[in-house]
Amino acid sequence: MSRRDHDLARIARHRLTALTAAGAHVRPTGADPAGHPHHAPGAPPAPHQPAQVPGGWVPGPTRSVPDRSLDPPGTAWGARPDPRPPGDLQEPALPTSSPPSVHGRGTLTAAALQIAATGYTETHGDAIARAPAPRRRVRWVLSWRLAAAAGAVILLVAGAVALRAAAVAPGPPVVLPTPAPSGPVVPASATGPAEVVVDVVGAVIAPGVVRLAQGSRVVDAIAAAGGATADAQVSALNLARVLVDGEQIAVPRPGEEPAPAGASAPGGADGLVDLNTADAAALDALPGIGPVLADRIVGHRQDGPFTTVDELADVAGIGPTLLERLRDLVRV
Repeated sequence: MSRRDHDLARIARHRLTALTAAGAHVRPTGADPAGHPHHAPGAPPAPHQPAQVPGGWVPGPTRSVPDRSLDPPGTAWGARPDPRPPGDLQEPALPTSSPPSVHGRGTLTAAALQIAATGYTETHGDAIARAPAPRRRVRWVLSWRLAAAAGAVILLVAGAVALRAAAVAPGPPVVLPTPAPSGPVVPASATGPAEVVVDVVGAVIAPGVVRLAQGSRVVDAIAAAGGATADAQVSALNLARVLVDGEQIAVPRPGEEPAPAGASAPGGADGLVDLNTADAAALDALPGIGPVLADRIVGHRQDGPFTTVDELADVAGIGPTLLERLRDLVRV
């Protein structure tokens, strides 16, 4: 505690003691209602009989405070001489009004507390006024106009998205093409020429070499040679036989023996090529059979004759597709 606070506390105790002593020695102005005798002016009360105060409170002995009840009569309240030595802390002057009436211990205590509170306020200020104001919580409050505008914008955007999605018509379903079944791979050597070249002679209008599409018949070759003459004996020929590339077709006249299917393509009476007797040239004339496959057929035949047409599948390069094309053109 600082010296100033200590002095202020001492002043407050002096004031409290002074008030207590003043209430204990009130000078009466008339007869005591209780019938107690008054003391003569200027005469102190008996030391062994403490003064009686209304309310039943008996003040205790004072310390280092002069007895102001010995002041001469007529001295104004608050004008008594200061008993403290010079140079001591100056005590604020007590109020010059009349001393408070003593009605009991509660009244004196309230007065003392009021004086102490006044002195504290004059020195340190009002504690309630100096208390910091409570902090105000900052709250973000949106106005109703701003909230309405934000809601309208959201609704507009949602409506635009919905309209755009509804306006886009679904396109036609994409149909994926069905993959074609993969057939057997035919070697390049088994492809054969795209056309056949045959020599048409005999009873035809324009004998000579003609070129026909692959798979053409004997009748197509005679037509390509200008057709048969009036004396041609076409009944001796198999007009439905498939042409073999490089063969010769001889159209006989009446009395002539029909020529074989061709010198380079020996065959039986039915015009089929014998797999066991035909040479490489005759085999090369078959559709889809080139020089390479013809040599392979001849080489396979050296290991043993063909017993069935299906044994052509054992020759390298002849697959199921080519075998079906040759089935009606060859025999064993």
